[in-house]
Amino acid sequence: MKTLHYRYIDALRGYAILLVMAVHASQVAVDWGGVGRMLVDQGARGVQLFFVASALTLVMSWTSRNDGALRFYVRRLFRIAPMFWLGIAFFVWLDGFGPRYFAPNGIDETHVIVTSLFLHGWHPEYITSVVHGGWSIAVEMTFYLVFPVMVFFIRGWVSALTALVLANILADKVLQFFWLKRLALWPGISDDLVSTFLNLWFPGQLPVFVVGFLVFFAVRDAKGILPVWSVRLLLIVSLFAMIGLALYQIPIRLFGQTISAYVSYGLCFGLFAFCLAEGAANWLVNAPIRYLGKVSFSAYLWHFAVLGSLGWLAAAGFNPLGAMVHSRGLLFFCEFFPFLILVTVFLSTITYRLVERPMILLGNRLLNIIDNRAVERLR
Repeated sequence: MKTLHYRYIDALRGYAILLVMAVHASQVAVDWGGVGRMLVDQGARGVQLFFVASALTLVMSWTSRNDGALRFYVRRLFRIAPMFWLGIAFFVWLDGFGPRYFAPNGIDETHVIVTSLFLHGWHPEYITSVVHGGWSIAVEMTFYLVFPVMVFFIRGWVSALTALVLANILADKVLQFFWLKRLALWPGISDDLVSTFLNLWFPGQLPVFVVGFLVFFAVRDAKGILPVWSVRLLLIVSLFAMIGLALYQIPIRLFGQTISAYVSYGLCFGLFAFCLAEGAANWLVNAPIRYLGKVSFSAYLWHFAVLGSLGWLAAAGFNPLGAMVHSRGLLFFCEFFPFLILVTVFLSTITYRLVERPMILLGNRLLNIIDNRAVERLR
């Protein structure tokens, strides 16, 4: 049962990183438009799928291990920090300290230190100025910080739904307040940058994490009681809902509140995750997508570097697969995207085996040493 659980969790992460890589690859295909482009553009919501999967996984782990906040923080630190710190060094080497969108005046040692401490998610010019896509790691680490408190209060359906409503209200009020106070809080920073920051900031993403709690309770309580046809129908509903959000972007109301696109997709992803957990489509939980999910953290960081390295080729109209193209449209994307996946997976496999996996094991060994010493003291 545990193996089956982790298979679909890995698959969720695999689909999440595919979505993220797809939207960034599509930005290289500048001549492509239409419905297909509208759908692929929503690949940016793959980060919200990561958040749903993260919350679901952590609640599962917390309830099965029951080893407390300290051990939880140690495991999370050794899981995320080593690869992220390596990413900091790499992107500083790659990009230098010069100006960029999130840091119009460039970055300095303070940016690097703040990012290394995972505090970069609390300022417009820090949130993702050092590591490409680093905002999502900042949000994730903030979620880890508050997770033990959340899991203490969210213990069932009623508390989970209440938390979702309250988190949505909090997001709306907090973001409105800081937008109105932006000139006093962040003088000299453009409205465009502040708006981007507020959209990425943790309060706006918090309801998405709560969806992961709802999925946990759904999986726990369903226990295979739903007929297969109904779960498959729900899977189809979740997929069509995602497509509808991408094409029409109609505001959705929940319990009388308008919810953001992030939360709307989060709910669709939650339903999708539940259906995979219930075995609605085992072919979706296949070996390649599960492997991609295993290396997804490395892949998230690596694919930015791969895109940057291949960007000059694309600008010259040259497809990395070897075919000369005269237009960077749909055909270019269909050839460029698989190449991006292959190179990213290759590099990610290396860092997963040499950095991620050894550091996870090191964290576990450290916890075992602490446990053994505690037992010796009791003797």
